Amino acid sequence: MTIAAPPLRAEQLAEVSERESLKGIGGLEVFVESVNIELEALGLEAVTIQNDIRHHLQKAGVNVLTEHERLASQTAAVLVVKIDALHDRIGRYFYCIDFLFTQRVRLKVKGAPEVSAVTWMKPGRIGLIADDKVKQIQGQVLHKVDQFIKDYLAVNPVKKP
Repeated sequence: MTIAAPPLRAEQLAEVSERESLKGIGGLEVFVESVNIELEALGLEAVTIQNDIRHHLQKAGVNVLTEHERLASQTAAVLVVKIDALHDRIGRYFYCIDFLFTQRVRLKVKGAPEVSAVTWMKPGRIGLIADDKVKQIQGQVLHKVDQFIKDYLAVNPVKKP
């Protein structure tokens, strides 16, 4: 009896490779880029989002580092969150949430220097939201954090005491 699995699509291979790039990461810093000033005025603040992400990661067992700790670590890993938004002037925002995970890497060429590179990413799709619902974007950010946690824990299981 022969059992054959369907071939993996290119996207699936990329996801496996991205997930594997998280293996052995002992900790990471979270950085949320500044959001549109209009969004901040509506209550969607980068610092609040960053703190929520940090808490969400820590609760899942991911070691969250300060900037100083990250720079002193071997991988200098950082999870970058970018929220872009554009107002259409009739009461809606078009927005996109991108997640990028960068870390120090070294090319396999003899004598190559270490560089910082994106090894895991979840690019966003363009969404549309009403002005009075802008704070709901924060929930969508946390949904993407859950995707990161799933990939991270798949290759770095939390050790039970």
